[in-house]
Amino acid sequence: MRTPDQGDTGVDTGNVRAFLESLTGPSRGTVVWLADNAVSASVSPDRTLRLRPKEDVPAYDEDIATLQWSNDGYTLNALSDRNIWVNGHKVASVDLRHGDMIEFGEKGPMSRYRVCDHSFPAHRTVEDILSDAYAYARTSRRPFPRKISGALRDSGRRLTSQTTILFRITVIGAILLIAVFGYLLFQNDRKLADSLERESHKIEAVAVMLAQTREDSLTPEDLGALKDAFESQVLSTEQRLGTLEERAGASTRIITASTRSVAFVQGAYGLRQIKSGKLLRHVVGPDGKNLQTPFGQPWLEPDAMGEPAEFQFTGTGFLLQDPPLLVTNRHVALPWTTGDRAQALQAAALEAEMLSLLVYLPDQTVPIKAVLHKASETADLALLSIDATRVRGLGLLLADEPPRAGEEVFLLGYPTGLKALIAQAGPGFLKTLENKGAVDFWTIATHLSEQNKIRPLASRGIVAQTSPGALVYDAETTTGGSGGPALNRNGKVVAINAAILPEFGGSNIGVPVSHLKTLLNESD
Repeated sequence: MRTPDQGDTGVDTGNVRAFLESLTGPSRGTVVWLADNAVSASVSPDRTLRLRPKEDVPAYDEDIATLQWSNDGYTLNALSDRNIWVNGHKVASVDLRHGDMIEFGEKGPMSRYRVCDHSFPAHRTVEDILSDAYAYARTSRRPFPRKISGALRDSGRRLTSQTTILFRITVIGAILLIAVFGYLLFQNDRKLADSLERESHKIEAVAVMLAQTREDSLTPEDLGALKDAFESQVLSTEQRLGTLEERAGASTRIITASTRSVAFVQGAYGLRQIKSGKLLRHVVGPDGKNLQTPFGQPWLEPDAMGEPAEFQFTGTGFLLQDPPLLVTNRHVALPWTTGDRAQALQAAALEAEMLSLLVYLPDQTVPIKAVLHKASETADLALLSIDATRVRGLGLLLADEPPRAGEEVFLLGYPTGLKALIAQAGPGFLKTLENKGAVDFWTIATHLSEQNKIRPLASRGIVAQTSPGALVYDAETTTGGSGGPALNRNGKVVAINAAILPEFGGSNIGVPVSHLKTLLNESD
């Protein structure tokens, strides 16, 4: 509590009975003391409230009301033709009570009447400030938006200027704490959003990689379909391709001489999280089985306890005589760099890593491990390094000149991958697989190799168009034949099969052998 100074409107500090605190107008926040028995109230042109002893001076034209002390309180009397409102009601005379809201005329301020015991509080309680704001909003005759904004503005001002220092420090501390908490919450939400976005990109990347894997993998349903085809003696795509070699007729010598140098390429790669450096692994359930996401994709996490996720692929390659390298397509040796896969990996902050790359050659029962030697930056070509001691005496020669349109070419490869190899192996081999229960991507290839069932398919076609960038021919093949050699009538490689153009009557595109020679020169 504080006592009014002698300079505060000239009142006697020992006789203060009440005070009026202006809540609106230019005098907002000021206090006018009530110490005399009779007081005249007026509103100045600047809209401030003025009080003076009634007996000391004659009446002013600006006088609007009088306050008369009686019975331990003041009575407010409105002068003739003057408008006074107390608690929102127009009055002529009223005994004031502690806390009444008084509005002095149309232009005067709204003031709170308070009874006091010779002193005025140095600080106001939050309850008083909020009570004043509520009373002002309830009793003011201003338009609703203006009185609400005024109440909020005034209560805010008073909370920052009329409360105790401790309360202000507490409020500031609370605001800072809320701000820090809000910032941490925002950061957490942003991290969560980033995590969800990364997870979404990861799922998308896995889906993109699985699209190709499903084409190359072999499921029990695929084996069932092959069995039905054998039983009904209906030629499947794989069997139809197997008969193409018989159509070669006089070209048997070329095909036979080249077959042992044409390899079946089988591989799998994983995805490594760039930030943690960990491979994505399968999340396993209590029964030890791999779990799936609600979207039907494998559930993969870098910290999971299952095996690393494998994205499997197959293709074709062929050996060179000198140097002893295996030639294939870039999209076979680096399958994650084609189409939209590279973008999907980048968006998911993942990088691909080769887990296993094997090469199977006809007449060899054990696969050969291969590693990338060099990939072309300008053509769909790659060179693989293999154990040179395993391929002595093998390899194809490269043609010196490109073929001309209308010339004949022979294409060797492994179209449709394992499915074609099983189809060629016949129903007896399929029955063996069923008895062993071996339908795994790797074990099927192992069984085929052990039984000497790996042998490329051959087809013959005519060169339709030749250019420095591509060779177009109509020799039949399909997915899995990428990387196979296109041979001329001398048995020399004129192109490396790279793409299928089904919209052009089954035509295929090969990379001219000149690009391979450039790559070989670069790798020396």
